[in-house]
Amino acid sequence: MNSRSFRKDLPILALAATGALSALPAAAQDEGLYPEPSAPDASFLRVYAPGGDRVTIAGGSHVPGKSGLTSYVEIAPGEVPVEVGGTETVIEAGPNLHYSLLAPEEGTPETDAVTGSPAQGDLVFYNLTELEGVDLYVPSAEATAVGGVGPMSGAGVALNAPLTLTFEVRHEGETLAVVEGVEMRRGGGTTVLFAGGSGNRTATAEANTYE
Repeated sequence: MNSRSFRKDLPILALAATGALSALPAAAQDEGLYPEPSAPDASFLRVYAPGGDRVTIAGGSHVPGKSGLTSYVEIAPGEVPVEVGGTETVIEAGPNLHYSLLAPEEGTPETDAVTGSPAQGDLVFYNLTELEGVDLYVPSAEATAVGGVGPMSGAGVALNAPLTLTFEVRHEGETLAVVEGVEMRRGGGTTVLFAGGSGNRTATAEANTYE
């Protein structure tokens, strides 16, 4: 099955210029670098399974973290079988891409906007709610990192790093959730998840990991 295109917003110049942002210690700046794939055309896939179901990707078993996301798993281009809690699907993977399967029952993964730049940090934001037009806002820069993200979809941006940021998830000008102390590292990626129903929506952040 075809993958959905993951929107990539333009980098925010204000994030590089504002003095309100906190730099990480020098020793932390180069941690979390993207791994070297075992093949030049390899891609990576992770799966969202918030119920804690064991996930099988291309025959290998993986356990989701607290957020519900598995680590990225290296895959070869072509058909990739995935099983989550007894639900089986097959995705069609292209070369040199990062994918996230948010709804395994649909079998259509998002194509993540991951650059792997050694000088920047990749930020990925998923709106896992039913709300339309959700924004991820950086109050210290008075700027929107990614905006207008629809239900069960995502957007991404590469930011100058290292930085430590607070993000607000906003909808129609209202702040619905806040996540603080998010570390953006050079050559690595961070994912912010916005999930939950009315009155119980939360935002979490975690560094992208690989198996």
